[in-house]
Parts: sequence; C-alpha cells; structure tokens
Amino acid sequence: MVDVNIGAESQAPAGGSVIPQESPVVPEEAAGTPKAGDKTDPNLLLKSLQDEREQRRIAEARVQELEESITSSVSSDTGDEDLSVIKSEVADLKRRLQKSDVLEAYPELKDKWADFEEFRADPENKGMNMKTAAKSFLVEKGLVETRRQGLEKPTGGARVPLSSGMSADEVKTLRETNHKKYREMLLKGQIKIG
Repeated sequence: MVDVNIGAESQAPAGGSVIPQESPVVPEEAAGTPKAGDKTDPNLLLKSLQDEREQRRIAEARVQELEESITSSVSSDTGDEDLSVIKSEVADLKRRLQKSDVLEAYPELKDKWADFEEFRADPENKGMNMKTAAKSFLVEKGLVETRRQGLEKPTGGARVPLSSGMSADEVKTLRETNHKKYREMLLKGQIKIG
C-alpha cells in the first residue's frame, strides 16, 4: 500500500535510492528588483512637477513685473539707485529661472550644484550658456553616457572601376579566330589596347 501523504518526489524508484528534485532557482534580478524611481509615488511626482511649474510661473510673472517697472521707472527718472536695485533683482530672477531650467533638464546636477558653479567659474568655461555648460559638466564628470556618431560605414561596390570593352584574353582570341572582325573593330576604335 502507498502512503498518500508522501509526495511523488520522495518515493523511491525501483532501485531503492531516493532522487532529490531541485526546486527552480529564481535569480534575484528577476525576482522584482526595484528600478530607479519605482519607490516614488506617482502622485508625489505629479505634485512636485505641478509645484515646480507654479513656482516658475510666479517667478516669470515677477520678472515681467520688474521689467515693466524698470521701463516705467526709467521714464519717470526716479533715480539711479532704484534702477540698479531693480536691475539686480531682475538679473537674480533670471539666474534662478536658468537654474530651474537646467535642473529640470538635468536632475543629476541637484546634488552637484556647488561643483557645477566651480566648473562655470573656470576661465575656460566662462561665458558658456548654462545648459551647454551643464551638459559639458555632466559629460566631463562621467555622469551621462554619450554615444558619439562617426562616419557611416561604406556601402559601395568594388573600389576598382570596371573596364569597358574587351579584356586582353578576349582580344587575343578574336585576333586568332576571326582576324577579319578583329581588324574591323580595331579600325573603328572599338578595341583599346592598353
């Protein structure tokens, strides 16, 4: 009689030895390793994006307001001190907008902003557009993988141009077998020796 509580794996074959059955091994990577950004709640990401856009809209409105006040203050001649203060505020707001644009395009810079500022202060990089400088900084530090494309692979045919006319062997055969036709073609210039 066979015991029903014993599974098929533990039953002994006719030889009397037990063959252990292996359970399938699942690699850790396939078991559901979280990817970057998987742990962040999508609603939190959306809220952050909306907050950032709202802050940007407010900053742009403030820049517009200051630019309008500059033009009105210049026309009313309120004084050079007020004008310089307003200009510095506008410049500061423009820098903030550029910074938010760059951080939006390259979020990897958020942790390395101080290094990026040092990179921009370098005389070699002075005057470079902020987005261009950010891309250059990331590539130089190896934070972004770039794949540069070179020339396309050649796809043409043979490099040696095909000769027109007859080969030397064909000319020799024609001369030996059909001398009359050979002379005729030679006089017409159809056979080029060379």
